[in-house]
Amino acid sequence: MDYSTAMMLWATEASTLAVLMIGAWFYDRRLVVTGLWGLGFALHGGGILLVALRGIIPDLVSIVGGNGLALVGVACWCNGMLVYDERRPTALVLIPLGMWLSALTVPAIMAHFWARTSAFQISGATAYLIFAAIVFAGRRKAYRTRIVLAGVACLQAGLMLKMAYDSLHLRPAGFLEMPNVASYAVGNIFCLVAGILLGAKLLMARSEAHLQRLADSDPLTGVFNRRGLLDRFQQLCRKTTGAKSHIAIVLFDLDHFKQINDRHGHKAGDVVLTEFCRIATTCLGERGIFGRMGGEEFACMMQVGGPPEAIGVTEAIRLTLEHTEIRIAEGDAPIPVTVSCGIALSPLSSADLDAMLISADRALYAAKFAGRNGTALATGTGDDIQLIGPGFVDPAAEEREVTPLKRHALVPIIGGRI
Repeated sequence: MDYSTAMMLWATEASTLAVLMIGAWFYDRRLVVTGLWGLGFALHGGGILLVALRGIIPDLVSIVGGNGLALVGVACWCNGMLVYDERRPTALVLIPLGMWLSALTVPAIMAHFWARTSAFQISGATAYLIFAAIVFAGRRKAYRTRIVLAGVACLQAGLMLKMAYDSLHLRPAGFLEMPNVASYAVGNIFCLVAGILLGAKLLMARSEAHLQRLADSDPLTGVFNRRGLLDRFQQLCRKTTGAKSHIAIVLFDLDHFKQINDRHGHKAGDVVLTEFCRIATTCLGERGIFGRMGGEEFACMMQVGGPPEAIGVTEAIRLTLEHTEIRIAEGDAPIPVTVSCGIALSPLSSADLDAMLISADRALYAAKFAGRNGTALATGTGDDIQLIGPGFVDPAAEEREVTPLKRHALVPIIGGRI
């Protein structure tokens, strides 16, 4: 295989993939990463094609245009990778293009094939090293695939630096005098194909993660749904966080939510649900996870040092909601909204999800039976419940006034809630 044939094959593969990826982007404009990578393949393939047509088209078009387009194509891949990692694209990825164009302004470089080849190979190697750095820097997702892709980019950079060295050392007058030029072209094709496969794997991993988020999240509020929340219980139990020796499950039930829907409409109900989720996730912060169990019921799971911390976080959510003015539109009267909360705690080493949910639900019954807009703590596997007064302020206090309530004092109502 001669060099021109190898480059034509290289350009054909890149252009074919470009058509597919740009077509996918036209079908769904949200696929920005696919669009950028497709544009990169189109420019790269077009540039390689112009280089392969040296002698048929004007040298200025082949030398300046072809190599320049190839470098812009790599820049598109770099920015596509940044978008993939939810980072902002940057013009800094065009530095290799600037290096190439600056080199062409030097008459001694522009006048000799070997000098131009060395300048382009060094510029291209810089572009691929930048791409490798971007890939590796976002290693939070698909770590192993990223490592391999960064390695392929570094291999491509190594091939280009080797060709730059050979050009400087041997000073060939054209492609035919370049040593191992066919092997170099095959190496480039290998890196291109490997990059395509690894890039496709990254896109598939992102699509799978997106589908997983859709399956695990509530479409209205954006928080975890019941499945997503409960599936992460064991993961949270295994997480090591120093002095946090217990796990807490807190169930929340918005008080008189049906009346809010009846009086203000379901749009108002949706606003209330969304606002409560915003309040809860803000108060919870990085302490744990929060989700919607269904209807007006929500839950959070968090590692805590003991009951005071669990009560403190729960009361922060309850009191913040109580004092938040929720309006459907500017100028409307605020809708008063409160929430009842039930807490269950367990040592991390012996935490049982089903048992904790039963205890938290029992505590929630107690909070609602006691008048709503309050917090109750299930103190163990028995029927004892502690009602936390609304005046609770200090979550670090070990002693507080609580009202014991036995399960037999509750009057359950058919349908599940009091």
